[in-house]
Amino acid sequence: MGNKSSPELTLSFLLITALCLEAVHIRSRPYKSIDKMNWTEARLYCQSHYVDLATWNTVKKGALAEYFTEHGVSQVWIGLHRDPEKDSVWKWINIKTGEGVSGDDLSHSSDWADKHPKSHCAVIGDDQMWHSTHCSKKNYVYCSEGDRITYHKVDLTWYGASQYCQDMNGNLTTITKTITSYFESSGWIGLYRQAGHTWSWIGNLSFNYSDWAPGEPVTEDCGLFDPVTEEWYSTACSEELQPLCFKDNLMVVNENKTWEEALSYCRNMTTSDFNYDILSPHYSDYSYLRERIYSRATTDEVWIGLRFLGGKWWLVSGEELNQEMLPECPSQWNHCGTLSKHDTNNWITGDCSERRNFICYRESV
Repeated sequence: MGNKSSPELTLSFLLITALCLEAVHIRSRPYKSIDKMNWTEARLYCQSHYVDLATWNTVKKGALAEYFTEHGVSQVWIGLHRDPEKDSVWKWINIKTGEGVSGDDLSHSSDWADKHPKSHCAVIGDDQMWHSTHCSKKNYVYCSEGDRITYHKVDLTWYGASQYCQDMNGNLTTITKTITSYFESSGWIGLYRQAGHTWSWIGNLSFNYSDWAPGEPVTEDCGLFDPVTEEWYSTACSEELQPLCFKDNLMVVNENKTWEEALSYCRNMTTSDFNYDILSPHYSDYSYLRERIYSRATTDEVWIGLRFLGGKWWLVSGEELNQEMLPECPSQWNHCGTLSKHDTNNWITGDCSERRNFICYRESV
């Protein structure tokens, strides 16, 4: 058991620093790759460099136009793929586990350029429609990390594009109705067919919007986005396109520290351009956060910016907190908040001297 800090001193420390913070908002941005790659390479690229391939659930479709305009390409990979266990179903990629697909069938989405996509991977074309194509074909890539989408002029197969996005801590992009404007050029997206069956996005995301081009998806198993038509196309996962990755403003730190050590660690990263702090999540963030830490944190629970001091629960961001959601008199030393990979309760308390991973949050100055 470590030394316990003075509640009064810690409370003063929290409140003084909180005065300089704005409301915490988890933001995701698109990122591009440099080279074309296949869908699998594109997903791995996004996961390594960002979070994962972009999906329409993780990035805003309306913000994509500038990327297509800036990079002058027509098709990119997104996190859409045919379900390997059911040929007729397309799904978004599984961001939670970083492997496979999950969610609803995208095979009959209006975003397909072809009514019956035949290949196993998909690109998004400059028509902003989905086109199925061979996964071995080389295309540029759309990666996404959070709601950030990036276009990468690297010629990769779909598999290479997936790896490329993962290498940048992202993933191939999945697409929602609001982020079509990001896509000005063709490239791999996180859309693919699983084992010749259903089409899905890569990532653990339910599907509530689709943009298949007319006649799509066909026989290919991976999905791309075309910014001209603003629709999805199935294409061979081996075709090389640029991936669309997404990235958020969070950092899952795989170091085991006490709550106060985690707080100091995050704040010590602050620079002239960015403020860092331990994350004070909103209720609406918890589902995404559990997926975010599921395969990245090495402890079952991670520290968040929740602390019991002076007879009251506080968020280090200084935002209002519903006290009724938390124990009025927590047991001795269980005065710090955690987020669990598995427990669906939003608020979990633990001993502040225990050591576990934690989440830092970044905001521009």
